[in-house]
Amino acid sequence: MIHSFLNVFLPDDEYKRLRVLYFMAEAAFLMIGLLMLGSALNNYLLKWNLEGTEVTFILTMIPMLMVGYTYFRYIFSGIEHTEVLNKQSYKRKRRVAGKRALSVGGIFFILLLIAKGIPKNYDEGMDLIALPVISTLLYFLFDLISLKRSVKKNTELED
Repeated sequence: MIHSFLNVFLPDDEYKRLRVLYFMAEAAFLMIGLLMLGSALNNYLLKWNLEGTEVTFILTMIPMLMVGYTYFRYIFSGIEHTEVLNKQSYKRKRRVAGKRALSVGGIFFILLLIAKGIPKNYDEGMDLIALPVISTLLYFLFDLISLKRSVKKNTELED
């Protein structure tokens, strides 16, 4: 194994590790292409007069887009749940995904309550409730998509 700081973020499974590295390289390549295209458009066609805050926003979005691309490629590739082969293990993993999503939502709610404090009106209360609920649903949805893709891929590999 190569010694790198990336090892902290990569899975232990060698196949998964290689696939995630490919996804990260794809994301970097796409971001370089988008930056070059944006630069060329700006210099030759559009002549945008961007202020410092707009440039800062664009530059801070690049790492987030790279991480997002890598995450979604990992989720939709179906390599996360390699041990799910039958209906019983699928149901067990789905229950675990639901519990994990609820715990993430609960932790997010508590952190949001600590950060924002006790709501003083209806709108603040809705923000305090809606954000954790939406994050819980999205977390569960992505975990469920990954699980379904993994089951499909595992059954294809088994046949």
